[in-house]
Amino acid sequence: MLLDQFLAALDIGVSAFTACDVRTGWQLVFDPCRTASLHYCLAGEGAIRVGDGASIPLRQHSFVLLPPGVVYSIGGSAPDNDCIVNQGRLRAPPLRESVPRIQAGDGEPAILTACGEVQLAHASTPDLFASLEGPLVEHFDGPDGLRNQFVMLLAESAQPRVGTRALTEALLKQCFTLLLRRQMERGTAPLPWLAGLADPRMARVLSILFERLSESFTVETLAQVAGMSRSAFAARFSETFGQPPMLLFKALRLHRARELLATTRAPVANIARSVGFSSRSNFSHAFRSRYGVDPTNFRADLFETPGAMGSSRPGLTDYAAATSTLDVAKSAVE
Repeated sequence: MLLDQFLAALDIGVSAFTACDVRTGWQLVFDPCRTASLHYCLAGEGAIRVGDGASIPLRQHSFVLLPPGVVYSIGGSAPDNDCIVNQGRLRAPPLRESVPRIQAGDGEPAILTACGEVQLAHASTPDLFASLEGPLVEHFDGPDGLRNQFVMLLAESAQPRVGTRALTEALLKQCFTLLLRRQMERGTAPLPWLAGLADPRMARVLSILFERLSESFTVETLAQVAGMSRSAFAARFSETFGQPPMLLFKALRLHRARELLATTRAPVANIARSVGFSSRSNFSHAFRSRYGVDPTNFRADLFETPGAMGSSRPGLTDYAAATSTLDVAKSAVE
């Protein structure tokens, strides 16, 4: 739960979803990503090869998180004589609902992957994966795997429709979150903030910040919660999460405010108070600085259809339409 809340509050998502269809005897080569990239093997077998020569075997349900800044290729298991297609970078499609599909070569299919990039929604969000030194690999084909999610991804990739892009990006993020969760559970967290979420002292602090957004805290009071001195806590927190505790707390408050603006009719001033801002003007300034829009305009932009606010939740219709492909896919698989 804490991991999910943390990723959501920092608006860590998945973007630039692309289906990569690589045929036998071909390789897709990609330029380095600015952020970490995600790769889920939908069908077939092959490998991801990174710039240092390392080869990561892929099979159905394999999931790989690559560090930022590495050149990599996707292809079959025997690349020596493969034809090369230089693809550049994964890129967000120009149309909201379009689903890019890259096919390398003709002939027999070798491997089909769903790929994307970790999305950092704001310039102020620290790159939580900058210190990742090597790929993270997880196989979701065991008894606690992601069979239904895989069926959805395969169906959406094969027959894109309204809502497909949003759904597939959400499913990739679910795989991404489960990979991180398993790293924490094994005690092998390779990133400072991931290890910090597993640290009881830091977890206590974050839990309080999430649960008591309307209250005022200081570094001193949070240090007491952690059972540490002020200086030791401040240094540890900043080193672990890439920003000072008060800055992260402000981000949590604004994220919750954005949720309330989108899902309730509460006046902006009331929402500001509920997340700990002393005045609407202070709240509006902070909200605009983070999201680039005034709270009132943010709310108005969500509801393009005239009528009572809340009568239409953006995205829900698209999601329902997209998930209807699951029944077709399940019947085909089962």
